[in-house]
Amino acid sequence: MTETRDERSEQQARGQLASIQDMVAALEGDYDRLAELRAERDDWEDEHGDARDWPDAQEIQELEDAAGDCAGEDDARQRIEEDPLSVQVRSDWHGPGEEPTDAGGEFEILLCTGGPACRIVGELDESCEPCTARIEHQDWFTPWTDYPLTSDDEEAVLAYCRCFYFGS
Repeated sequence: MTETRDERSEQQARGQLASIQDMVAALEGDYDRLAELRAERDDWEDEHGDARDWPDAQEIQELEDAAGDCAGEDDARQRIEEDPLSVQVRSDWHGPGEEPTDAGGEFEILLCTGGPACRIVGELDESCEPCTARIEHQDWFTPWTDYPLTSDDEEAVLAYCRCFYFGS
């Protein structure tokens, strides 16, 4: 069976969301605890020879899974900052001759283009911080369509978006 354009673009959005969740998990990782556990594991191996029976094996595995190949929060933040193709802001409409406001507005983070394409769009508060975010996807000659997010998904997407500067 051939995939439709909508299915391809939705699959792209699902993949982008999974990538965002992984990057945010790395950003929010407890690298101090991970270093502490690694030292404890090394001591355990020196005494017992095998870390498979080490009592904190599950905790360190969870922290290492979240960190991925990031050495710390700075690595995770850099990965997020280098991820999108572009980040743009659009201010609120204003009348001719009026000064545009720097506060509030909308933002767009373009994740990938072509067929399919994916982006994050949302609103900025008075401090130019993201207050809403949603993922949209499309394929050639189709309209942008919202990808459904759970509240946990939206929190991860907002955490990702908050790594960018939207002020002027």
